[in-house]
Amino acid sequence: MSFLTHLFRPHVELPAGVAGRLRAWQALPKLNERSALAAARFVVVDVETSGLDVRRDRLLAIGAVAIEAGRLRPGEGYDVTVHNPVPSARANILVHGISPDAQTAGFAADIALMGFLELARHDVLVAYHARFDQAVLQRALREQLGVRLPNLWLDVAHLAPALVPEARLANRNLDDWLVYFGLRAHSRHNAAYDAYATAELLLILLARAPRAGITSISQLLAAGDHQARLLS
Repeated sequence: MSFLTHLFRPHVELPAGVAGRLRAWQALPKLNERSALAAARFVVVDVETSGLDVRRDRLLAIGAVAIEAGRLRPGEGYDVTVHNPVPSARANILVHGISPDAQTAGFAADIALMGFLELARHDVLVAYHARFDQAVLQRALREQLGVRLPNLWLDVAHLAPALVPEARLANRNLDDWLVYFGLRAHSRHNAAYDAYATAELLLILLARAPRAGITSISQLLAAGDHQARLLS
């Protein structure tokens, strides 16, 4: 009981099955930041929301893919639409393309988020402009499951200019980097496709990291953090 008290916020009531899955997730091995990049696992994530206010707007979809040992992990992608009883505004739908019917027929938020946690484990989470995705997911997890993500985050928007300064694309968007490397997004503003496109970019950066003397997770995170300070 003390474990549950520590894990859940008092106001959150969960079905027994979800509670058990949360306990299993919590018990997963913690990240070893000294692990070599050659064997490291990353989970690249993107979210779609009803707006850009992380304090108020709703989570609509989560897309994620796993990278391990420098390769995409087939069969480990995650693409889920979250149930919203009141669909987002028409202007918002024109951006992400998630129809009103798809929103109302989506998975319950606790189930959708639990599936994401099981993919994420305690590995490094990666996104482009990661602060937005992190804030959205942290709020949703707090409200729906009563937990906080312990995962470290890596922002590709910072890592890319750190490892490829010759591109001169600091403070630019994901599309600019995709064009630079000749990558093609199947569809933009779709959580799963955006996560996949970001993962392709991350694979290129991971291949380049050893040239900069970066061979561990901690060194990769430090390179991104250093670039973030330069850009702030």
